[in-house]
Amino acid sequence: MKRRSFIGALTSFLLLPLREIVEAVCNPSVVHFFHHGRHLVQARSNNGKSLALGSHFLQWYGHSSFLIHSGSQTKVVADPNFNVTPGIQADAVTISNDHFTHNNTGAVTGNPVILRGITFKQTWQPIRTSVKDITIVNIPSQRSANWGAIANSIFVYEMGSLCLAHLGNIGHLLTDEQVKVLQRVDVMMVPIDAMTNLGFEDVIKVIDQVKPPIVIPMHYDIARQAELFAVFAKEHYPVKRVAESQLTLNRSMLPKTTEVYVLAHPRSTGFGD
Repeated sequence: MKRRSFIGALTSFLLLPLREIVEAVCNPSVVHFFHHGRHLVQARSNNGKSLALGSHFLQWYGHSSFLIHSGSQTKVVADPNFNVTPGIQADAVTISNDHFTHNNTGAVTGNPVILRGITFKQTWQPIRTSVKDITIVNIPSQRSANWGAIANSIFVYEMGSLCLAHLGNIGHLLTDEQVKVLQRVDVMMVPIDAMTNLGFEDVIKVIDQVKPPIVIPMHYDIARQAELFAVFAKEHYPVKRVAESQLTLNRSMLPKTTEVYVLAHPRSTGFGD
């Protein structure tokens, strides 16, 4: 995707009529309640009440595959991979890019809604919808120049008053427009393999741009890769190692400033894309 078409896609998304946007609440610059008489619930606000405190969680299955689980049992799988997520049951699946380690929808059971962030022609495809109590929107981005700068999709998920972002296989620093969309993200999943995506220095720059309370490294298949990133990242942000591959989420557990949470790797399967 060339820069001009990328900016055009993002501008078109920002100017979408309100009637086309389903009640996402993560960021007031792009999403609104348009058919309810409620005020916006702002992430990082102490005024709103979260669903059943402590009942949301994020489960990492390896590579870039996550299960996002809301307090009411709604389940969304991000970037399913046959090697790490076979047979996971979910209500919806999101696909950030069309590589076979990210788009294996057949690995997810339960007749989920399939939300592809890019088309089969490798161009960005806008998503703005709600799956039960999880609202999902995406914004256009690109993979690295090594992949011909083809489309990548950044997905943003809202559940309760929590806002999560999965950067997919992002291959560039964020634009000003993207930063505006992501400015209220609480948990950001970032690829750190430093081989086919951004190098460590640029990953830190992306984190600096958003400054989410929690950063979760992803897109690696050997625990040693995360250790290398942790050594680099600790010069910039506190690094916490989580003994499990699952993280319970609620507003009260969010750190006041950015911290990197390295989840325990569920398995080692070798290098991916």
